[in-house]
Amino acid sequence: MIRIVFLVCLSLLLSAGPALSRDHALVCGVAAGFPPYQFARDGQATGFDVEVAAAVCARIATRVRFEQGNWDNILNLLRFDKIDMVAGMEVNAFRNDYFDFSIPYAKRHDVVFVPANSPVTKVEDLYGQFITGDRHSFVELLWKDLGIHRNFRIMQTRTKAEAMELLAAGRTVAAVMPLEVGKYLARERRFAVRVLANPDPGSEVAIALRKGHPELLEKINRALRDMEARGELRALKTKWFSRPVD
Repeated sequence: MIRIVFLVCLSLLLSAGPALSRDHALVCGVAAGFPPYQFARDGQATGFDVEVAAAVCARIATRVRFEQGNWDNILNLLRFDKIDMVAGMEVNAFRNDYFDFSIPYAKRHDVVFVPANSPVTKVEDLYGQFITGDRHSFVELLWKDLGIHRNFRIMQTRTKAEAMELLAAGRTVAAVMPLEVGKYLARERRFAVRVLANPDPGSEVAIALRKGHPELLEKINRALRDMEARGELRALKTKWFSRPVD
């Protein structure tokens, strides 16, 4: 009988979801190389999404610990319940099958970057040229829908920084990546770029949880609404994002 009671209690504890207290740190997954949204500086997680998640956790009175790594690995950690949440995930129909999302707190736009002095003036000028692609980006999916995807010689890179290095070195003629990421990386290298095409209306960005934690999700949503009302989200965007390039 005692053993049965113990097993029932253990089952309830395991199914209760993350405990919200200062004694329990929520583990938040972020990417390691996606500036200015989420990246590492001096071995510590930083960036816009990191600061949003930290502010949310402060409002719901719990500590947060950031787990950084390859983005695909971070998604799998959340999917298999090894971490509590992921900051800065773009919302789409495929991911809705696996995760619950907070209210969106930002938007990202995928664009095509070329060097500022490039003779390229339109997307058709890139046909047959080497460019770096952003896997599953809005731009790449749009090109597939338009039937022009095979006209480009698209290279995948391990990081966005590597893609910008290839563009700066003249080994590619264009790079597809989120607008703010490309601006940040180009500024870092003092490399002048311009946006060739910006067809993306924007993808909503939110905090993702594994399905089945409605109470935590509601606390996060209340915190985000409060940050929006007090202008804190706007202040963080001003801090991390500069004016658009031409």
